[in-house]
Amino acid sequence: FWGVCAPKRLAPLEPGVEPGPRDNSFAAPTLLGVGLAEGQSQLVLNIDGPGLVLDAGTRKRLHRIGPDGSQLKCSRDGDLVVWSADGVRSEQEAIIIQPLDPAQRVSHDDKDYRGEFLVIPSPKTDGLTLVNQVGLEDYLCGVVPWEIGRHGKEKKAALAAQAVAARTYTISHLGSRRELGFDVYASVMDQVYRGSRHEDELCNEAIEETAGLVLENDGNLVDAYYSACCGGQASDVSKVWPRQAETYLVDHLDSPGHGQKAFCADSKYFDWSERWTAGRLEEILQETLPAYLSYMTKGQRPAWARPSFTSRKPGVDAMVPGKLLDLEIIDYTPSGRVAQLLVSTDAGMYHIRGDRVRWVLTPASGKPAILRSAGFELEKIRTDGVLKEISVRGRGFGHGIGLCQTGALEMAAQGYSAAEILSHY
Repeated sequence: FWGVCAPKRLAPLEPGVEPGPRDNSFAAPTLLGVGLAEGQSQLVLNIDGPGLVLDAGTRKRLHRIGPDGSQLKCSRDGDLVVWSADGVRSEQEAIIIQPLDPAQRVSHDDKDYRGEFLVIPSPKTDGLTLVNQVGLEDYLCGVVPWEIGRHGKEKKAALAAQAVAARTYTISHLGSRRELGFDVYASVMDQVYRGSRHEDELCNEAIEETAGLVLENDGNLVDAYYSACCGGQASDVSKVWPRQAETYLVDHLDSPGHGQKAFCADSKYFDWSERWTAGRLEEILQETLPAYLSYMTKGQRPAWARPSFTSRKPGVDAMVPGKLLDLEIIDYTPSGRVAQLLVSTDAGMYHIRGDRVRWVLTPASGKPAILRSAGFELEKIRTDGVLKEISVRGRGFGHGIGLCQTGALEMAAQGYSAAEILSHY
């Protein structure tokens, strides 16, 4: 299942042009565009040594930054980027801040980055978008420790497995955000990326030792998803998201065999609970239910989720849920995750499908921002027939598709290799 990726350079997407089908060939970019910020009224950027300000379209030199570095301030005027540094002020369609020495760093918002910065007018909103253009392997150095953590040498195989999964995910998702001016987000929208300031030596070794290695299935890159803790049971991707079934993303136990302890059983998130008063959950649903309906209008989602809403009477506005009346789990997936949750309100019935239940039943405290997992059981308390309190008891943290990071770490500690870990998940 190993493949080796060869470098290429991505051609820029013209403004307003939608991205085409995903390129699933084994080709790594020489520079990857990572979206760090969007819609910013002002950007303050720093470079710690000599460098250049370039016109992004022609790569013509606009300004040379001295050996002591400099600070650049950028704003937007119409469709132009207005920038100033060292007493020089100008405006271009887009600019690049490029260090002269690859060992130098550029910084923004108290984070340092390898590579260079690209500043463009945000394509779909006001303000500016900041993109870190960085080599793939350097990018992974800012991803792996934040996704799986920092660990001792006995768990290095898990770090290597994470590096291969993250590399595969990145290459297989190139172009998925190109209409926004970059390739991937620097957040959980894709992979958490925090630049170079807090890189981890052992993670960097794992990245270097697996350099160029990706996962493939029948000659194509796999969708290398991963999550923190699967709760003892991985899930079929088509049961959780509106995606086609894949032979390598299926329901299976996270253990050496039936009746044996799950690899992720010792995770602090293996078992958890949340509770809401009916009033507090009702407040939350006024925002999350309309957001769910909006989310389900795009791509393959409508057919997968249909129906999303059944009105209680003619003329009802589904975007105004009203009073919460009841919740009921209609069906579970084979992996024990909620397949459909029915939320009844004054407006009608909201049919919540798959993993999106986590975005609807957000914790009362706001921490974490969404429910840890869709693998839960529902408990309700009523007084005189009126719903008063709702609680859930669940397992796992994340979508539960693909690699379980907690399980991978335990497998490494038990002596499994990176290849064995990836094969298991």
